[in-house]
Amino acid sequence: MRLEILHKGQKLRNRLAIRIMGAVAGGEPDDVIKTSLYRPEFFGRPWIKLLHSVMRGPSDWTPGERELFAAFTSRLNTCHFCVGVHVNTTKLTLDSMITVERLDNWRTAGFEPRILSILELLEKFTLSPNSISPDDILQVRAAGVSDNAIVDAMHVCFVFNLVNN
Repeated sequence: MRLEILHKGQKLRNRLAIRIMGAVAGGEPDDVIKTSLYRPEFFGRPWIKLLHSVMRGPSDWTPGERELFAAFTSRLNTCHFCVGVHVNTTKLTLDSMITVERLDNWRTAGFEPRILSILELLEKFTLSPNSISPDDILQVRAAGVSDNAIVDAMHVCFVFNLVNN
C-alpha cells in the first residue's frame, strides 16, 4: 500500500532532500526514506540510529566494505535506489572500480577471499535462507573471517533485506 501523504505531505525541506537523493541515486527514494523524513520521531530517528550502528559502528569491516555488502544485498533484491546509493558510496569509500556489473559478476570480479566468502553467504541468506548450514559458516571462517565479522556482515544484510522488501 502506498501512502499518498509520503509523496505530497512532506515539508518543503524534506521535498528538496528527496529530490537531491533522487538525483544522486538516479531514481526516487523508496518509501522507507520518505517515512523516515515524514515521521522522524516515530520511525526516522530509531531507524537512523540502527542504520548508523550497523553501517558505521565498530566492526572488523570498514565502512566501505559494509557499503559494498549493502549494495550487493540491494542488488540481489533489485532495489535500484539502494543499489545506486550504496554503489556510489562504495566507490567513494572503498573501491572506485565498483559497478553494478561487477556486483552481478562478483565471483570473477577480483574480490579478495574474505569478501568473496561473505558475498557467498549474503547471497544465500538473501535468496535461500533455509539452505544455510553450519558448513557455510565454516567456509567463511576458513577464508579468515572472524565470527564477529560474520555477525556484522549479517547485520548489514538483514537491514537491507528488511528495507528492500
